[in-house]
Amino acid sequence: MKQGRTLPDLAAELERQANAKRDFLAPAQTIRLRSNGHTELYLNEPFAVGEIAHGQIAEYAGVPKGLYDRLRNAAEGLRVPVAQLADCPQALPDGGQLAFCKDEPLFDVVLNRLLRQCGGEKRLVRTLDGKARAFLSSSYNPDLDNWDVLRVAARALEESGLGPENVVSCEVTERRLYLKVVSPKLEAVIEPSNLTRAHGGHHMLKEPQVVQAGFVLSNSETGLGSLSVQQTVYKLQCTNLWTIEEGYRQRHLGKTLEAGDDGALYRSDTRQADAKARLLKIRDHVANALDETRFKALVGRMQETAEVRLEGSVEKIVELTARKFGLMQGEKEDVLRNLIEGADLSLWGLTNAVTATAQKAESYDRATELEAAGGRMFALPAAEIRELVRAA
Repeated sequence: MKQGRTLPDLAAELERQANAKRDFLAPAQTIRLRSNGHTELYLNEPFAVGEIAHGQIAEYAGVPKGLYDRLRNAAEGLRVPVAQLADCPQALPDGGQLAFCKDEPLFDVVLNRLLRQCGGEKRLVRTLDGKARAFLSSSYNPDLDNWDVLRVAARALEESGLGPENVVSCEVTERRLYLKVVSPKLEAVIEPSNLTRAHGGHHMLKEPQVVQAGFVLSNSETGLGSLSVQQTVYKLQCTNLWTIEEGYRQRHLGKTLEAGDDGALYRSDTRQADAKARLLKIRDHVANALDETRFKALVGRMQETAEVRLEGSVEKIVELTARKFGLMQGEKEDVLRNLIEGADLSLWGLTNAVTATAQKAESYDRATELEAAGGRMFALPAAEIRELVRAA
């Protein structure tokens, strides 16, 4: 499991962001993009555009992201003449105005014209530290935010008899907030098969492996996923973590937003009351994630994987795993290395190899995705398991 911030550092950063963020609601036709070495989004003032917002703008405008990035990165090299009214036009006989041509980046011309065509449809622009970090629908609920989520989660931990010492990893990235919690009250043992054959052909006696129940709470303020609580299992020996996809999800949808003349959002009492009711559900779903019956059922599935031997070519099995779960080339190589070094050629050993790879991931977001990939292996249908372990 990849480590992030300390819990006090996380709390301090979330409180800072809560005080620094600014949200604006504006008709799409009034929003302008300007590129000059970098892209800025203009409302009443300019904001640098973050990568997440770039992707959302491209999707909203209907421009394929690959083409959008090519236009953006070549903004200075791809310019077109655009007719504009003169700043100080002289009166013409027919009452018109003089016009002139000015070169503008093709990116600006295309995107701004597409935004104008969207008319008065309003967009929520979420900003932080001078950067437009998200470009969202006016029905997006901005009140299910990270600082409030953390405070409710703290109360949920207390009600479950847990405390800050049970938070084994936490982080906030541009994409998501993560809080990973383990409960020592729910513990079990996975008994690997004693017939495991190491890569060199030796028989090895595998030690029982202790696991504990837990959950991962995650949330996004930038439209990249729901507020969710998911069941996890944590292995003490090597701090591997598996995330199980079943769990509670709360989408960030609510009443249509309203704003003042300056575009700043109104603080609606009705909207905030709705958000509070949704946040309180976190406590119930934390309790569900730490339910003893659910934990025992999951441990049972894990134990079954320990008895499923990898019968095919190790290299082919890892290659098929990479295709099935979207592993990159370097990750595939790490999984193969972990599997061989772990000397546990079972499906359980393969899931361990995947989650061990998460510890070396470049980003916390990607590490969490790999932990979820390891968790999905316990839910594979029997036919897919046979295909995987017999790959040759």
